[in-house]
Amino acid sequence: MTISKETATEIAYAYREIETAEKLLAEITESLERHRPPDIRDVFGRRQDGLQLGVPSGETGHRLFNVPWTLARPIIEAHVAEKTALISALNEKARIELDAEAR
Repeated sequence: MTISKETATEIAYAYREIETAEKLLAEITESLERHRPPDIRDVFGRRQDGLQLGVPSGETGHRLFNVPWTLARPIIEAHVAEKTALISALNEKARIELDAEAR
């Protein structure tokens, strides 16, 4: 008995998003509790004063730059909550796929 590749992939991506978001959230929280900006750097080693949100590139790309850390925190928490809910729904989908296969 197996679940579909699509369901398994979606579950894996959701878990990865949660893991990444929780790590970033821990860094932000620790720094803000110490009243310091987080020491998060881009690929060139430059310190960032906030996060970027948006569609990454292209003619139709949309980005917000330097989203303050105090705003980033609730956004990341909401993202984790959304991905956690998605995992619950995908787990139910996987159960349905397994039940259908078992018949």
